[in-house]
Amino acid sequence: MADTGDIFEKGKQDAMFRPQTKTIGQIGFVYAHCGLEPDSGNLIYAVAAATIGPDGTEEKFDSLVRYRHLTERERYYANVTTRMVRNAPDPKTVRKRLRRFLGEADVLFILNDHNTIDTVRSFCGDIPAIDLSFGAEFFFPQLSAFTLKSLWEYRSGKERKKVHFSAAEVVDLSIDLVRHITGTLLSDRTTDHAPAVRYFLDHSRTRFGQTFCHIARQYQAYFNDLFSPCTVEDTPQWRKYLEKAAKTSRASGEAGPRRTISCEGLDALYRGLEKAGTGFRLRPEQVTYARHVAEALNDRAVLTIEAGTGTGKTQGYLVPALEFLRHNPDARVVISTYTKSLQEQIFQREISFTREALPVYRDVRVALLKGKSSYICAEKLDHRYDEELTGMELLAWLYCLLTVYRFRKTDIDTVGENILRYLDRGGLFRQMLREVSARSGCSPRHRHCPAQVVTAEASEAHLVITNHHKLALLDKDAVLAGRFNNYIIDEANHFETAVRNALGAEVQSREVRELLAYLRESAGRMLPQAAGEPETKLKDAVAGIERLRNLVRSFHDLLRREVPRTGTGAVQALPFDHPALTGGELRGQIAEMRKALRETGSAFEMVKEENMVRMLRMQRRTARRILGTVESLNNCAEALAEIDASFETANSITTVQVFRQNWIIAARRVEMGELIRKQFYERKESVIYTAATLCHRNRFDSFQQIAGMYPSRTIENEIEPKSFRFVRIPSPFSRDAMQIEIPEEAVSGKYDNKAAWTEAVVRLLPGLIQENRGRTLVLFSSYEDLNLVAGRVRDAIDTVRYPLLLQKPGQSTVSLCDEFRAVRESVLFGVDTFWYGVDFKGDTLTQVIITRIPYPPPSDPIQMARKKVMPPDAFWSRYRYDTDIKMRQGIGRLIRCDTDRGKVVILDTRYHP
Repeated sequence: MADTGDIFEKGKQDAMFRPQTKTIGQIGFVYAHCGLEPDSGNLIYAVAAATIGPDGTEEKFDSLVRYRHLTERERYYANVTTRMVRNAPDPKTVRKRLRRFLGEADVLFILNDHNTIDTVRSFCGDIPAIDLSFGAEFFFPQLSAFTLKSLWEYRSGKERKKVHFSAAEVVDLSIDLVRHITGTLLSDRTTDHAPAVRYFLDHSRTRFGQTFCHIARQYQAYFNDLFSPCTVEDTPQWRKYLEKAAKTSRASGEAGPRRTISCEGLDALYRGLEKAGTGFRLRPEQVTYARHVAEALNDRAVLTIEAGTGTGKTQGYLVPALEFLRHNPDARVVISTYTKSLQEQIFQREISFTREALPVYRDVRVALLKGKSSYICAEKLDHRYDEELTGMELLAWLYCLLTVYRFRKTDIDTVGENILRYLDRGGLFRQMLREVSARSGCSPRHRHCPAQVVTAEASEAHLVITNHHKLALLDKDAVLAGRFNNYIIDEANHFETAVRNALGAEVQSREVRELLAYLRESAGRMLPQAAGEPETKLKDAVAGIERLRNLVRSFHDLLRREVPRTGTGAVQALPFDHPALTGGELRGQIAEMRKALRETGSAFEMVKEENMVRMLRMQRRTARRILGTVESLNNCAEALAEIDASFETANSITTVQVFRQNWIIAARRVEMGELIRKQFYERKESVIYTAATLCHRNRFDSFQQIAGMYPSRTIENEIEPKSFRFVRIPSPFSRDAMQIEIPEEAVSGKYDNKAAWTEAVVRLLPGLIQENRGRTLVLFSSYEDLNLVAGRVRDAIDTVRYPLLLQKPGQSTVSLCDEFRAVRESVLFGVDTFWYGVDFKGDTLTQVIITRIPYPPPSDPIQMARKKVMPPDAFWSRYRYDTDIKMRQGIGRLIRCDTDRGKVVILDTRYHP
């Protein structure tokens, strides 16, 4: 590997975050395609560059580099052949030419799409560099992926069929990105908040911020443009550019008699969609589906409807929902999904299409409502700012501000990999995110916070698109409680898990430590100004903080001593009969921590008083931040109380994760049916569950039990019992389009047969892939299986010339999906994410290989808890149900449209159709 220079030198800031002391003249752009295996110390097989002078002069450089270890995936990336790179100039020659070409450049922009910036910089010499992939993630937080293809499509506004780029194409893309950032995003002519962004970029005193500001100010010269992006003075007054939440009405729920939907009229509506000429095709199954949805809305019923792939579920429930709202303007409907991709698809595409084709629905107000954890609280962000912030910390704060400005398109839950890689040194960025998240402490009084803006919009909407987690908490929201009485729950096979997680309690020691560290620091600044009773309180608080820190440490020691497999981060069940509980020591420590958390927080509540803030010479912003920290401590205390109470309940499971220095403890319900019944069927009017897989052996018994669909014992529902309906609509796709086979050489995938199973999978996979000419999705039950098999078949698959794509923990799957679609001969190894909800239509996927039947792991805490609280027959019925649903979902990845054809190969002889 090449010398990494000072970019990641341990213990020092990245060079990109040091001040730019030299005047910037010429700017350079470099991109290189790099292999995985060094060839005489070299990894680069193609390189291109460009320079732009302060007078707008542009020069280009482009060359292949001799390299002997090209893989099929790398060949596709650069659209080159093995012969071309083997006959190219040697690395030493190309390096010398490139350095001579870049000799006058003062700073380089390098797109770092495969984490190769170290190698590229060493090829260029000692010119300071800016990672443009980090820049893209920083300035475009709204993008779901930052691959070359995604960035190209974002800038061009067009779909790119191919995935490969020449090095010269990437350099052109790099120039375009910098031009767009400096000429549009930092331009006050086109972006109202640009003056504030420029101000904080400049005041970060980093090469990253100063370079982008310099190019924006010299934009006309560099890019020969007529207009300057900077016409308004930079300003620190960032709040004036925020949106403001509209005032909400007091109306809630529905009023007046309900008008029913004409089921016969639905046919005409779907014919109207078909006549719109946008590719929509009317299916009889979809109209049948829609009629069942309409009848459930009409009758205030609970409907469970399984609809096979191709039925057209989304439009199947969307049209009757809109028709219902058109006839009942006082009514409200919520559509809930499990995946954010479907949530955004419904809001951005499906509803727009329907309104365009059927203008009668244009007056139906629609809102997208994500969970509060998806947003930054602008008030907390304000409290977090300090005029002394510089460097990475100010850039981290500014990134949060950019997500606030673009909250309608940005999800803070999915932060770019390079943002974390650079800005999270020592946990800095994640700590800031936790502190400024709107997840807690963001109240309706915060009128300029994104979470409150979207909540206000949702409160006035007729139709709200949200996720299962938010749906479970909807009636706990002070603004939205009681407003919605009709729920449509798509991807319903994931609903129970989402509700369980939403209503659980969790405490993390890392968060507690961070809160205490800030309060300790604040107390240190306040003490010199304090006297009398405030001084005594602060000193007691400092002592309390130290005592609480010791409690957190001793709780860690206790968990390491009492819980098996500690120190690995594995999720471990803590059953009610565990010695640490029955002996009382663990619960005693929880009680002590809970008490200490409340006492420590209460000591700082004196900063609520204006006189005290003045006496302590404290900024009001700092006082609000302290109070926010106190609220977070109180939330931790409440969560510990819930966890402690869960020990008394049979229908709950406590889990712990113990790391080298930290711990996480959580409590969740096991069976959710009773809670779902009370919260939904007894309080709501219509509830509609739908998914492609809800039945087991053509029966709904298991889902009926999971979702609490049994008669209520309340007086109200005895008078007017809720109607539970169950409908199954098979897929309209031909069964002949797919064949399922188990090779004769396959063996059982039982865990005690793992060695034999591994050998069989390794032996069978290359041949199956070669016979199918790639175009294969290989599904694994765990990353352990995936990595084990991939390590042994990688070379064999590469030998038969099919690019191999591997899912990795924590990385976005969007880029993998894009690449798999674009490179038709490719092979994708995936785990959980790829069993559900991904579409690969056409001949990019003609074979799905399921390596092992996805039985739930016996060590999973929920499985362990179910085994204790459920009768044996009920437990094993549920166990088989979960396996069958996931198996059917995996098989369902193959046929996604009318023209799809292919086979599913199962490498586990335990499978029985």
